[in-house]
Amino acid sequence: MEQLAFQQDVNLVIGDILESKISLKLNNIDMPRLLKIIAKSKHLTLNKDDGIYYLNGSQSGKGEVAGNLTTNEPHLVSHTVKLHFAKASELMKSLTTGSGSLLSPDGSITFDDRSNLLVIQDEPRSVQNIKKLIAEMDKPIEQIAIEARIVTITDESLKELGVRWGIFNPTENARRVAGSLAGNSFENIADNLNVNFATTTTPAGSIALQVAKINGRLLDLELSALERENNVEIIASPRLLTTNKKSASIKQGTEIPYIVSNTRNDTQSVEFREAVLGLEVTPHISKDNNILLDLLVSQNSPGSRVAYGQNEVVSIDKQEINTQVFAKDGETIVLGGVFHDTITKSEDKVPLLGDIPVIKRLFSKESERHQKRELVIFVTPHILKAGETLEALKQKSAGKK
Repeated sequence: MEQLAFQQDVNLVIGDILESKISLKLNNIDMPRLLKIIAKSKHLTLNKDDGIYYLNGSQSGKGEVAGNLTTNEPHLVSHTVKLHFAKASELMKSLTTGSGSLLSPDGSITFDDRSNLLVIQDEPRSVQNIKKLIAEMDKPIEQIAIEARIVTITDESLKELGVRWGIFNPTENARRVAGSLAGNSFENIADNLNVNFATTTTPAGSIALQVAKINGRLLDLELSALERENNVEIIASPRLLTTNKKSASIKQGTEIPYIVSNTRNDTQSVEFREAVLGLEVTPHISKDNNILLDLLVSQNSPGSRVAYGQNEVVSIDKQEINTQVFAKDGETIVLGGVFHDTITKSEDKVPLLGDIPVIKRLFSKESERHQKRELVIFVTPHILKAGETLEALKQKSAGKK
């Protein structure tokens, strides 16, 4: 028996008084069932405690009662739970890993991804506790709609537009964002689009991160009006839908091909590097429905051409903003401070006379115009209520304007 228990990897303790022989011929019988058969045929007592089997003489000491078989094996029941929102595989990991598992030592949980079912086998009390926990965890995850407006605006236009940066002095209402970044909140409706961005002398192609909060109720109307006047260029107005603590991102731009040579086998291949404007948002909803936004803004643009062997490659000018800010449901966060210079060459000439080869310089003028442009990003998070869709939110927002 000891050798058989060792081969079957079963913990077995046999009483000292037992000394008997038995002949068995069995097929497809596991060790626990074999022990029960032996105990019944030899009038023995079989107990199980903490995964260890104890085989002893009968409790009367006379071996007169046939089939005296007592075990301490727990009574297990099976129960299936249909999940409506959570994934069965992920929920099973939460229930079975870590020190907080509600399963008994003999309990088990399996899942069926196809039907999104959990199958629980355990003691009745453990099953009830697990069912209560599943009911708490199997709830719809809050969804957040992220509205973003990505625009560029010229430095000259900042002094003339309804949106004015860096002309207001900080007030007591300034809100601290991400430690050292501050923006003002204005209650006057006429100043809904005024934001306190500190005036900087940042050189072109660099970043002086500015973050502020504004009332976004009139934002789309104002931006559209400014765009018609060619004072603002709206690059993109994406709407993203994500869940709590899940990232949502959007990229707009191009991929630049590079020729990569392999000197070992004298072959060439083409690889691509992104030159894009990217926005990544990760929302975290608090109990009071405030939203902590992890914001990552990157602007990678083609730079100068660099000689590489017999070829030329295009460098990538990389600019990146990575910050964290709190916002209320429907509040607009403004990111600014990404600057770059644009040079526009133009030629003014008198018709006909400006095209005559010899005298055209007398009747034409070439000029270069330098414009310092700023990339400004407006981000507005909305917590969707149960059953609310992104399309319904668009209609709701349009009705308020």
